[in-house]
Amino acid sequence: KLQTLVPQAMGIEIPFREIYNPYKGQDLNNRRVLSLRHGGFGDILFLSTALKELKAKYPESILDIAIGSLYFDAVKNAPYINNVLSLPLKLDTWNQYHYHFQFEGIIENNNQAAEYNAYDLFMVRMGLDIKEIKAWKKMPKLYFTKDEFVTVSGQFPSLKVQRKKVGIQVASSSPIRTYPMHSWLKVIDHLIAEGYDVYLFGSENQTVPILYLASQNKEHVYPVIKPLRTAMVLATYMDAIIAPDSMFIHIAGALQKPLVGIYGPFPSELRMKYFNKCIGIDAQTACSPCFKHGQTPCSKGDPPPCFSLIKPSIIIDAFDQLMQPTS
Repeated sequence: KLQTLVPQAMGIEIPFREIYNPYKGQDLNNRRVLSLRHGGFGDILFLSTALKELKAKYPESILDIAIGSLYFDAVKNAPYINNVLSLPLKLDTWNQYHYHFQFEGIIENNNQAAEYNAYDLFMVRMGLDIKEIKAWKKMPKLYFTKDEFVTVSGQFPSLKVQRKKVGIQVASSSPIRTYPMHSWLKVIDHLIAEGYDVYLFGSENQTVPILYLASQNKEHVYPVIKPLRTAMVLATYMDAIIAPDSMFIHIAGALQKPLVGIYGPFPSELRMKYFNKCIGIDAQTACSPCFKHGQTPCSKGDPPPCFSLIKPSIIIDAFDQLMQPTS
């Protein structure tokens, strides 16, 4: 971890404890604090939400964050973060701070990750009293400019069509949290039949499955293989979002969009507890929840059994229930 965070310190005979100054409840006003977490997107929103509350408690503090450059869009324009730095850092940069928060491993192989909602987990690590923080304050936030809306609306003329819109995150970055492609087809067919336009969100690495799904329903289906910031702004135009346990869960939560979340390795309660108008579908298998969090396929199958056993009809029923006016 030291090599990842401050590589220039490797080879120097300085114990990590000599350069790492963890926060232990001191007054942070007029103090510089650095928080570190490489990614992914949801983890950065967990972290930024905790920082928002820390800033509210210590308004004169200087709160900087060091993350992977891929995730800068998650905290762009956030008013409670003073500076966003890219990992890895130089040792002299590290030494400029009074205190450090180190969040690597807070989800992976951490028993507390099976007990706390993720937003609470990051706040606890920062020494905040989660019982004193109201539930609505624990929801993430995203910040956009007017120019971003103008740009995105110009890129997607379909937004002017008077049809309801649903965004689907086609796949997670982790194969252990990805829903089967053939099952998405039935969900998409139902949404189109109900009068929705469907926007398929994903990265360049997911181009093939996204274009395949779009090719099966050439009308009313729009691939969104765009930079992350563009996809985030486009999500603001959606009437609802459906996603596996991944970034668009938290984008939907931040935008307060109706949301259906699909879960297997982690219980939905640990991710969506504080979101408005959402339904979490939790797989019921002998091995779930396993709390595995990584980039390798499930040892029991790919796609994993938990996601494979969630039938499209379950997602469709959850969505229809969610979108009822009295839901």
